[in-house]
Amino acid sequence: MAAADLKVATFCVVTGASKGLGQALAINLAETVGEGSLIVITARGEGGLNDTKKKIEATAPHVEVKIVAGDIAGPYSDELHKRICAVPSPQSFKHAIIVHNAASLGDVSKLTSELSDPKVITDYYQMNVSSVLCLNSQFFSATESIVRRTVVNITSLCALQPFKSWALYCGGKAARDMIFKVLAQEQPDVRVLSYAPGPLQTEMVEVAAQNTADPDIRAFFVGLSKNRTALDPDESAKKMVKLLLENKFENGAHVDFYD
Repeated sequence: MAAADLKVATFCVVTGASKGLGQALAINLAETVGEGSLIVITARGEGGLNDTKKKIEATAPHVEVKIVAGDIAGPYSDELHKRICAVPSPQSFKHAIIVHNAASLGDVSKLTSELSDPKVITDYYQMNVSSVLCLNSQFFSATESIVRRTVVNITSLCALQPFKSWALYCGGKAARDMIFKVLAQEQPDVRVLSYAPGPLQTEMVEVAAQNTADPDIRAFFVGLSKNRTALDPDESAKKMVKLLLENKFENGAHVDFYD
């Protein structure tokens, strides 16, 4: 498949954009898209979103940035999804991109056989699966008239391999991978990528190092945290943008940073 031209007026949504990988993705995409682009950044924390906006404006002044703060899985998420995906003058955009980055680790302090609270399980999958489906649906409705569309699901090695005591996280990532494989089959004209960014030097590594029940998995993350050998989020974000530019991935594919 031919290389993709991303230097066009683009409507772009990045979830979980207040810090870490989400912030890095928003900045790198802003630097790549063309004049007249609008990037919508969303997360629960408005302070972090303001920081992301300032960084984008410093490196990509040609891009308009819109902040929509809120919980995409919360009780008023339908209205929030509409605000996130509100496209002003759709005819002015040549490309629409959504990056489903927002996610949570979940309770990794228990083995699978110890997960007994239905509310904890339901809330986890509401945040990490159901809300993604609903936001994605709103994005498709709002961008129907934009000819080119790209959907990126931020995934993990955990979608493919079991991590002991990470049943919720592995299950959520596996579900999302398959959902977006189905989308790619249903919508062959839409480019769909599940991108696994690798182990990142973010808050998640610290939480995993402290809370993971399984000693082997915990030791792995303790090592990443102590030795600071995890990837920088900006490095991984650049790899994702490169994948979009090269446009060689099979539609709906799971592609890892190390592939």
